Amino acid sequence: MARARGDGLTRGRCEMRNISFSRRRVLVQGAMVATGVGAAALLGACGATPTPQVIEKEVTKIVEGTPQVVKETVIVEKQSTVEVVKEVTVQVQASAPAVTTIEWWPGWPEAAMVAIAKRFEEKNPDIKVNVVSNYPEMQAVLAAVAAGKPPDILADVPYMELIARGVILPLDERINTSTEVSLTDGDIRKELWEVFAWQGKHYGIPSVDTAGREGMGFNLNVIGEAGLDANNLPTTWEDVFEWHQKITKYDSAGNLSIIGMAVMAERTPACSYGDPWMWPHMWGFKYIENNKYSIDRPETVEFLNVIKQFADSVGVEKLDGLSQAMQGISRGAFGIGKQGMQITYPSGPAGVWQSNPTQKYKFTYVPVPASRKGKKIQTAGGHAGMIMKDSKNPDPSFKLAVYLTQKEACDILFEAIGWIGVRKSWQAQVDMSRYPSDVAENIMFFQKSLDEADEVWYNNDPIESITETEWGKAYQGVMYGKMTAKEAAATMEANLTKELQKVLGTSG
Repeated sequence: MARARGDGLTRGRCEMRNISFSRRRVLVQGAMVATGVGAAALLGACGATPTPQVIEKEVTKIVEGTPQVVKETVIVEKQSTVEVVKEVTVQVQASAPAVTTIEWWPGWPEAAMVAIAKRFEEKNPDIKVNVVSNYPEMQAVLAAVAAGKPPDILADVPYMELIARGVILPLDERINTSTEVSLTDGDIRKELWEVFAWQGKHYGIPSVDTAGREGMGFNLNVIGEAGLDANNLPTTWEDVFEWHQKITKYDSAGNLSIIGMAVMAERTPACSYGDPWMWPHMWGFKYIENNKYSIDRPETVEFLNVIKQFADSVGVEKLDGLSQAMQGISRGAFGIGKQGMQITYPSGPAGVWQSNPTQKYKFTYVPVPASRKGKKIQTAGGHAGMIMKDSKNPDPSFKLAVYLTQKEACDILFEAIGWIGVRKSWQAQVDMSRYPSDVAENIMFFQKSLDEADEVWYNNDPIESITETEWGKAYQGVMYGKMTAKEAAATMEANLTKELQKVLGTSG
């Protein structure tokens, strides 16, 4: 009877404590009662609460694909002779980072741009760059836009023309929140930012070939052989023409053997693709302002007549023959010691040194008319990373555009082409030891001149490629005697005004 009361008390206390039994524990207790130890076991179960033991157990978890050993505390409760272990299993799914592919149309030089893309991918494994090597001609870009398949980022295009058509993404918000580029810290010159600005917004990250756009090059060997003083270089067009006449020589058959200056070679015909129309700058005026052209004016007539003067002095037929003979030669006659003077690009100093290393060259400011003698002028331009408005990947594209301003990308282009990087901080540390000191000085002239010139010009021409076409018609018409300089200036302004009205949808 005592045992019966004890059993009842034990059962009642257990019910009050609300202990639940697992199926396994009930079976174990049944076995214990059958062997004569059940009462003692039950009394023990309803006695003082046992002290839990704390055991540290090692659990291996996979986090982001990397095995890690994590110590997990496991509570083990001892109830009678039965252990109930509470374990937690954590499973972490290992996954590779998502990769975004962006399409880049960088233009020239293809090999260097491919190398930049590869280095960028190494630093950004979540971004793949598809470099499209075909040259990004204006019509190809517009066709891609019309088809709904534009590139994500591009360069080496008629920048303002695409911006004005509304197909380029403004970047001010991204620039202003970036910790890597700034409109105001001066590391990238203000003028270079403004080259790619339109109606108060900025559309490009200046990056590639952004030194001053032109310099007057002199072959010191050629001018020395002509008896001219290399320490007193001409600075006006009037003086340059005199030197041109003294340098120019003919062979016994009357063909040009050395020319003083082929005035419309290399830089001087350009008006687009990062190289603004420079002739108005030399004469001290802006040819377009507030979307209005100012070309039909005395200064334009004057520089068109300067061009004709040079052409007439040797004959356009001989100039054509020289041009054809020099096709495929870097910098033409100037690059192989057959021309005394030429207005060239920032890549000119490295280019002529590579093609003609035995002769010496000097690069300085372009000439101006006698009425502006003493003025040192330069033009801002070059190339920028621009993101298409319909890009599906604007953020990784912006990252690539910024990368083009940074040391690794600048080093690649400097090694390949001799282009100076856009940042002043890069320019301060660039290693020029691969070049002779005079070549290094010539290369740096194009960059320093942006800071030291009296005037730095840039154009915001919304139909710049059409301007280049009309400029070609104008100067060639004058050179070949098909129209006067006055007629050419008037025709050029009239045609451009009509074309601009079509693009902007205005009537004047």
